[in-house]
Amino acid sequence: MMRRLLRIVLALVALSGGLIAIPDYAVATAPEPQIVVVPAFTDPAAAAEAPLRELVNRVHRRGGLVMSVCSGAKVLAATGLLDGRRATSFWADLPGLRHDHPATTWLAGTRWVEDGSVLTTAGVSSGILGALHLVDRYAGPAEAARITARLHYPDAPVPGRHLSLADYPYGLHAVLPWFQPTYGLGLTDGVPETDTAAAAELYGGVGFTARVVPVGDHRIVTTAHGLRLVATPIGDAPHLDRLIVPGVTATTLTGAPTFLPRTAARPGDSAFDPVLRDIARTDGRATAVTAAKYIEYPVPDLPASGRPWRLILLTFALVTVVIAIAAGRWRIKRATQGIRAA
Repeated sequence: MMRRLLRIVLALVALSGGLIAIPDYAVATAPEPQIVVVPAFTDPAAAAEAPLRELVNRVHRRGGLVMSVCSGAKVLAATGLLDGRRATSFWADLPGLRHDHPATTWLAGTRWVEDGSVLTTAGVSSGILGALHLVDRYAGPAEAARITARLHYPDAPVPGRHLSLADYPYGLHAVLPWFQPTYGLGLTDGVPETDTAAAAELYGGVGFTARVVPVGDHRIVTTAHGLRLVATPIGDAPHLDRLIVPGVTATTLTGAPTFLPRTAARPGDSAFDPVLRDIARTDGRATAVTAAKYIEYPVPDLPASGRPWRLILLTFALVTVVIAIAAGRWRIKRATQGIRAA
């Protein structure tokens, strides 16, 4: 089963977590697909995305299958394709989707919903289980079982999700970017896409723990199933505080302290588990738990010893500055009052 990346015009596509992909086709020149998988867009209803929305509708009219992942359901909703159907999406988007698209029955607490020839999935990692369902449907249960055994993705239910005070490190990481470390994401030819996505999404996409820069031995890296990604040659990369190289147990890339998630994996781990444990060690357990929540991934056993020292020190520094400013103003006010009294 061939996979191809489409874009309106043949130009580089920025993905989550700092990744940049090279499309295989422009929409106007692509062979007519039987299945369209729609990810999240920055502005699903934008005029610039009209050709993609038309492609979705055209494939559906001709009897093809349309699948959305995470907030990609917003794109399907913008086409009207979900009117009168059941659907799901990323947990934080569901209240807004219910308000904006009341003609759709929006379901929470489920990994995926199939209604006719439309399949929608919950948060981004749920797309894996949605894709496995399609493999079972189109390639048979044996192939689906083979892939499932390789991925080790836990088929756990989606718990109720909401933000809480325990998620405060996530918000601080997002609004306090100063002194954020730079992680090189080492890309190698043949790397499994799930390993790459886990590292990019968790460190840079939803965790906000680091600025992620894709690096490699050469500028164009081809993944295990043909996705072409753009990398900065390691010799031209900016200063790196760490080098994360997913999908391998050894690497020739050098230049910073290196972490290989595969070497830290435990039996039965998926690509997400060692990355989440690493985030817990470097930025605190709460940060890792919230990152898992935002990709709707079951929280693995995490170390509790890590602390978000960058956030702690920044918060302390900001509080100190605020106190110093307030004290300075108080002293100036007192001095001014003394002069007037004299």
